Amino acid sequence: MSRPSLVLYLLLLAVSPAWAAPGFPSAPVDAQAAEAQGLQRLDMSALKQVFSEAHLERDAKGKIYRVEYGSDGSVILSNSSGLIDRGTYSIIRQNGGGLCLRLEHQMNQRICGIWFRAEDDRHYFGYNPRDGALRAVSRSEAP
Repeated sequence: MSRPSLVLYLLLLAVSPAWAAPGFPSAPVDAQAAEAQGLQRLDMSALKQVFSEAHLERDAKGKIYRVEYGSDGSVILSNSSGLIDRGTYSIIRQNGGGLCLRLEHQMNQRICGIWFRAEDDRHYFGYNPRDGALRAVSRSEAP
């Protein structure tokens, strides 16, 4: 690669959004597998600490989202094309502690997840509390 091409490539890389090449780890197939691997389940206190800022998330279908968790309980979902949805979130005691979203385009139905800390201490695996199915892999957007 020529020097000008390399410089251009590095500049484009520096200004491209973080979600463009996220590099998420593979998650255990379900919540039971996460527990069997000995991953730490996030309790209410840890959930409040972890989900208090912008996160990058990859859902179970492989789609990448940016999720902004506001200190006022607001949540904004976006992707590379822009705003997808907005709503609110809450931390609940139910099911040993979980994070629930209510999104406008989802008719304000409550979508909840239980979360485990990945071995790298940077990523989190979210599962449906009812059937244990993987919902998302998440990490803070901050470095």
